[in-house]
Amino acid sequence: MKKLILIALMLCSLSVQALELREYQVSEQLRIIISDTECGWRDGKQASAQRIDGLYFKGCWVPMEKFPHMIHIDWSNGDFSELPYEEFKIVSPN
Repeated sequence: MKKLILIALMLCSLSVQALELREYQVSEQLRIIISDTECGWRDGKQASAQRIDGLYFKGCWVPMEKFPHMIHIDWSNGDFSELPYEEFKIVSPN
């Protein structure tokens, strides 16, 4: 029975991936967080612009084809951003 439980736990741990979050501090009042989680409401992965006053916008990001070091973020309010990927620092372990 102990071996069965151990095997079940090992299989569960293989299917769970660590979430990677990256942060870009735009200014003292604004930061952008990107993750490796699929967006769901459009192509790309999840993004969030977070202001110090608590307001935030969700978005989806994708790597830019013509400029591989840049990402393109489509925001839920209709705006977009194009930013260098290397400016986003890891804030959670992979």
